[in-house]
Amino acid sequence: MLQALSKLIGGNASGGDVPDRVRLAISEQQDAAERLIAWIQFGIIVTFGSLYAISPKTSDIEPWMTPVGMSLAAYFAFSILRVWLAYRIRLPAWFLTLSVAADLTLLMMLIWSFHIQYDQPASFYLKAPTLLYMFILIACALRFEARFVLLAGLFSALGWLALVFYVVSIDPQDNMITRDYVAYMTSNTILLGAEFDRVISILMVTGILCVALVKARKLLERSVIEATAAADLARFFSPEIASKITHSDQQIRPGQGEAREAAILNVDIRGFTAMANDMDPSDLIQLLHEYESRMVPIIQGHGGNIDKFLGDGILATFGAVLPSGRCDAGRRCADRGGG
Repeated sequence: MLQALSKLIGGNASGGDVPDRVRLAISEQQDAAERLIAWIQFGIIVTFGSLYAISPKTSDIEPWMTPVGMSLAAYFAFSILRVWLAYRIRLPAWFLTLSVAADLTLLMMLIWSFHIQYDQPASFYLKAPTLLYMFILIACALRFEARFVLLAGLFSALGWLALVFYVVSIDPQDNMITRDYVAYMTSNTILLGAEFDRVISILMVTGILCVALVKARKLLERSVIEATAAADLARFFSPEIASKITHSDQQIRPGQGEAREAAILNVDIRGFTAMANDMDPSDLIQLLHEYESRMVPIIQGHGGNIDKFLGDGILATFGAVLPSGRCDAGRRCADRGGG
């Protein structure tokens, strides 16, 4: 199962068939997600610290000198560093891997230290509800690459198994294992079936998130490709045509068209050919640029769409792309007040 999942996840990264600009756009989205994740993790540690600060203490040791306090302090420092780096650089894959490992290691240390903090048998920490925070940290690994979620899930599962192994091996004379569910619920004994259920739950949640993230990654790539294609389309067509193509409810097929009443405008510069013969090429280009930069806004401002440029000539249509009301080639567009 894990091998199949790994192969599935291996295909979620942008392959060679994805253009570089699409990968760049996805990377920019990834950077924004990293900043959000950094703040979420910072919020988690603030929540941990606040709950620990108001919880009753069982010893006279300063709270931040206990194993729990030191773990929280280390996690707090790492979270601040992560927020700062998220705004400064594009976090490399090795750092993100280290971040996932550090987050879960500190959480495991926090859970492990509970039995020392409260002077209880080691099996005491297996009953702590802090296990639920593992799922939060797994969810915090939700980036646009499912491998980090898989890493977080596997690390959590192995970490919990390590905590269980520590409990059953710390005292060779009493491994704390029981088969009585009532005894398990009312004492510090452990039920191996219950612990394996927790591990299975971690792996199942990880697998579901990975599959969902792989599909979301493909959807993101397709959306970015379509968005960049729409932007490119707008460079060569009028905004109305580009918008009609990209937002059409039905796929546009070759030969498909609509019958409309439309007006066609041909405009050019009188005497341009003779004038162009006597002009410097750079001055001629500058003249055309200024001429088109003045004419195009006027045409578009009256609902026209530029069809093509023919040297100094401009071919525009009115009402061909979008209906423009009572409009023909011989009178004003009554609904626009223009000519």
